[in-house]
Amino acid sequence: MKFCPTCGAELKPEAKFCAACGTQMAADQAPPQPAPPPPYQQQEPVYQQAREAQSAFTDAISGNTNLVQRVINILTKPKEEWPLINAEQPNTFKLIFGYALILSLIPAVASFIATGVIGTSVMGYTYRSVSGGIMQALVQLFTAVIGVYLLAFVIDLLAPSFDSQKNMGKSLQLSVYSSTATWVAGILLIVPVLKWFSFLAGLYAIYLLAVGMPVLKGTPKDKVVGYVALSIVAMILIYVVIAAILAGIFGLLFFGSMSGFNF
Repeated sequence: MKFCPTCGAELKPEAKFCAACGTQMAADQAPPQPAPPPPYQQQEPVYQQAREAQSAFTDAISGNTNLVQRVINILTKPKEEWPLINAEQPNTFKLIFGYALILSLIPAVASFIATGVIGTSVMGYTYRSVSGGIMQALVQLFTAVIGVYLLAFVIDLLAPSFDSQKNMGKSLQLSVYSSTATWVAGILLIVPVLKWFSFLAGLYAIYLLAVGMPVLKGTPKDKVVGYVALSIVAMILIYVVIAAILAGIFGLLFFGSMSGFNF
């Protein structure tokens, strides 16, 4: 397909003159090439992302990463950090396995300690269950990882309704990094009295989501509140359903294991 270099009109392959403006076509004129997609839309091969995810997970565990600095920045100065995140190329594997999985281990481990080590006091009796602690930890971990991805899917699905950019990579960045506050506050689950303060972390996560939407999704300011509200309702439903399903699955597995059944 040929186009006129002067007015941009479409030309027939054999045309020597532009019918619109009369410009003479060079014999060796090559058709214009489409502009390359933005960096965040240029997807890496899956095997390369998986390799990077493994490396990101290893680096995060060993401390050879900027994960701690990212956590500090997104919690203390989100208005400055979101533009930096927006400039990064989204990588699903790195976001999930190099960030979300690492931080979601905090509430998971805290749940295990609270249930399996410290125990829960009921009518003066302290109940401890290692198997129950493991089950709680697994539910916390899988709910966080699966839920953050599904939340990103919902955010991306709702984007056109709020005049926002539909891009799954950006939606996943928004979902993952805005959840930082709730994961960090998961350490409070160890102390029964303090775990209710995690509600404040949830409110701060909503604030992070609202601040990040105009930056990553291009959401108009007058539509941020509605977009956030609908996303939060969807998030609550997602987490409740996932947690209930996982609790049933792991509860059945642990009950079967303790009862001598094979599942």
